[in-house]
Amino acid sequence: MAKKITPDPPITGKPLSTADKGQYLRKLSDTLSSEPEPDLANTPRLLDTLAFTCAKPVTPEAPYKPTLFAIQPGINAQDALTYVSNLLETAELNGDEISLHTNPVERALFWGMLHSVEVARAVVDALLEGSSPSNQLASALDSHPTG
Repeated sequence: MAKKITPDPPITGKPLSTADKGQYLRKLSDTLSSEPEPDLANTPRLLDTLAFTCAKPVTPEAPYKPTLFAIQPGINAQDALTYVSNLLETAELNGDEISLHTNPVERALFWGMLHSVEVARAVVDALLEGSSPSNQLASALDSHPTG
């Protein structure tokens, strides 16, 4: 069973009216606006807080043997995630082409796998877009409404 991360709303005898909802939202925004503004100049970017890559073989079956392909040490997170996004995009494009040539049972399984690739790419792209300085400023302003 999945764990719910948001609490249930309070149980009331009658549904809230529009005026009650408005009053609640005003009270909530007053509470949020009284919090101190974040210091964006001193806030590190998400990707800058991540470590650099370490050397790692692409095929870890025999880590003691030399490998033709390996992850290089010292690559920053933004460059690594950009490369991962490109790899996932290629997997999506190849998957779209392959799925046209499979039987219906295999196609259903393949579409499930392809959906996982698409979601993984969306997460990586969201991290990359969310880590840019202009997006951090916009999200900070959105999370602290004025008024």
